[in-house]
Amino acid sequence: MAEADDAHQDHREDFIPPTALESAVRGLGADTVRYRVDYVMLPMRDGVRLATVVIRPRAAGRYPTLLVRTPYQVTGLPDQLGPIFNNDYVLIAQNERGSEWSEGEFGFLTNTTADAQDTLDWVSEQEWSNGRAGLHGCSSTAENQLKLAAIGHPALRACVAMSSGAGIGDIPGAEGCKGLFYRGGVPMIGAATRWFAPFGIRLRPKLPATADGDELSRILRRYLVSAPNARDPEYGRALGKSARQPPSGEVLRRMGAPMTGYETYLAEGPAGPAWGEVDLIDAGHTGATPSLNINGWMDIGAYETVKLFEFQQHHPEQYLIMAPTEHCRMLGTGPDASLGDRPMGDTRFPYDEMVISWFDRFLREEPADWQPMPKVQVFLMGAATWLTGESWPLPGTEERTLFLASATSANTLWGDGGLVPVADAPGAAGAGKDEFIADPRNPVPSIGGGLGMDPICADQRDAECRADVLVYSTPVLDQPVSIVGDVRAELYVSADVDDADVFVKLVDVYPDGTAYNLASSCLRLRYRDGFDRPANLVPGEIYRVQITGITTANYFPPGHQVRIEIAGSNFPVADRNWHTGGRNDLASDGPVAHITLHHGAGHPSALHFRAFTGEVTTGRPMASLRDAAVQRAGTHSAGSCSAVPPAAGPESATG
Repeated sequence: MAEADDAHQDHREDFIPPTALESAVRGLGADTVRYRVDYVMLPMRDGVRLATVVIRPRAAGRYPTLLVRTPYQVTGLPDQLGPIFNNDYVLIAQNERGSEWSEGEFGFLTNTTADAQDTLDWVSEQEWSNGRAGLHGCSSTAENQLKLAAIGHPALRACVAMSSGAGIGDIPGAEGCKGLFYRGGVPMIGAATRWFAPFGIRLRPKLPATADGDELSRILRRYLVSAPNARDPEYGRALGKSARQPPSGEVLRRMGAPMTGYETYLAEGPAGPAWGEVDLIDAGHTGATPSLNINGWMDIGAYETVKLFEFQQHHPEQYLIMAPTEHCRMLGTGPDASLGDRPMGDTRFPYDEMVISWFDRFLREEPADWQPMPKVQVFLMGAATWLTGESWPLPGTEERTLFLASATSANTLWGDGGLVPVADAPGAAGAGKDEFIADPRNPVPSIGGGLGMDPICADQRDAECRADVLVYSTPVLDQPVSIVGDVRAELYVSADVDDADVFVKLVDVYPDGTAYNLASSCLRLRYRDGFDRPANLVPGEIYRVQITGITTANYFPPGHQVRIEIAGSNFPVADRNWHTGGRNDLASDGPVAHITLHHGAGHPSALHFRAFTGEVTTGRPMASLRDAAVQRAGTHSAGSCSAVPPAAGPESATG
């Protein structure tokens, strides 16, 4: 009997139910016969251990590694990564310091670069590693790639950063955004509260210090750290109510949230010392790792993504793809897609095959499936086609200017505010001005835009009906206009308060009057001379200010109008200004601001934008462009497999 019991023990079977992550990777092809899953608390250089899940082939060999670092619960993977398990990759999912079961105090993008370097060192030393690794992810899992990719690591060969922007610091053209927390010095509290409330908690539950070895691995595997469900309707309603109550510095505390970085960043401002602890890529990080930069035109980080590519495009193997989508939605393409309420047409793009062949090329040194493509591929909204080129700004674009004008008043969409090509055009002759108020107790409501606004793109006429919104439009177009690139407003403004905000929104007006938002930006006027040099306004003094932070690619066909709205608030996407010149995060009362926009002679307020001057064929999806490129390549070189599409397709309309 004893011998039978011993035999039974030697052949004991385990019946372990899969975790959510294990079920997800099995569904993607990492079956239990070929793959194993290990749960490791990986020590960093300072002894802090990070919760790390290693999914790797069981067979002996040396394999490439794909690393995903995240502050979120790891319960699944995007379907896009499924093919890697057919190609014998190691996948590592690691929680950032202080998140989930990773030890240490959590801070927004704090110590992420050093921790990633330590993790890559460890990967390189493993007997199953071929010494080559890549980074992949959307949103936060993209942000922690950016500085590391610029600094570099011997094992890091390729990156795919999707919907990034919050990891971008003071690079040329994007100064002061500080992790997308600010736009022109105005806190973007809609996105900030939505993220920091569930994900920015500094101190969280941790694994018992006495657990180690197999027991530690079992605990790590079995439990998740609970956090508020940001998608729960009741949670969303509570956050919305709290965000609308002043003071803005107490939004999260009113919801019962423990301390986060939100309160500190809001109190210190865009030049505060706390930002020195955040791992943002800045102008001093001049290197680059081969990268696919993928984002959407209505993502909160669209402008920063474009500026990062512009900053790094002189390095080899840098690519930019801008889709007609919002945050992390670029993979949801279709033949008849919409962006919010606005129809987009055929948005399909071969993301999956591109990403997998990209990693195969650099991590497996198998370039056969990689199809050469233009460095820049951007969807031209309104035309349902793609424009391509080898640099940004795109070749074939030029800067144009439209001047703001009104004969009587630009208030509301029924006013006579105009965008005219020359400053002395009829209606713009002589000095003119338009006045509006900014009442912090009755701010202009946000319609679309921001993070998580549904719909992201919507008709703006409800806002344009308000008397505290200035509306400037071109005449109905008789020729198409294609705005492709940066848009900035040069404005001459004065106010009767110590501080005020000015918001600019770019809009496409359809023949039936529907006014779709394209992008917006703003400036807190105390920062007119720089984010490190705030200064109160002198009431009545006229200031020339530049409002940047907008980039887009939009086709305005005949019958449409180009429009901008100017207002003193955009709430709750952006924090309201109480106009006292003090700390808005503590304020709950303040005066109504009377703001004057000056235009015409002596004060040529204007809208500057890049216009695409080439030919645009509407309704040509990426598939037809790629097919045409292959056919042309075959004509010129038998057996060639180039997939570089044309700059804009056959002639049909001049932008």
